[in-house]
Amino acid sequence: MLQLFLLISGSIISLHSAASPYEGGLQMADASSIWRLFFALAFLIVLIPLVIFGLKRLQGLQHKFSKSEIQVIASQSIGTKERLLLIEVQGKRLLIGATSNSITCLREFDNRGDQFAELMSEQLSDDK
Repeated sequence: MLQLFLLISGSIISLHSAASPYEGGLQMADASSIWRLFFALAFLIVLIPLVIFGLKRLQGLQHKFSKSEIQVIASQSIGTKERLLLIEVQGKRLLIGATSNSITCLREFDNRGDQFAELMSEQLSDDK
């Protein structure tokens, strides 16, 4: 048993010493591939936010140049699935409450935005 162990360990040592001239070359190749991997990862980390920013800008331009009769003037999230939307349809502004189950018209305004600001200041003064 001891002889078998010595034979196996001797062959492993001889294989290791035979491979040692190429070891430095392998380490250099591994180091360069690690740097390439690092730079590729850094490039992707920078590229992903730029793509997201570009897509948001394109989406905003799409809404701006749309020829739809319905325009979303403002949107405010008031919960995980609840939103308040101020939309304009045929010259009238509507305040709409939208949930995952329903859409409700809360208030109708004329086209000028002063009425909404007056209503909000009136509600705030009543609360105090």
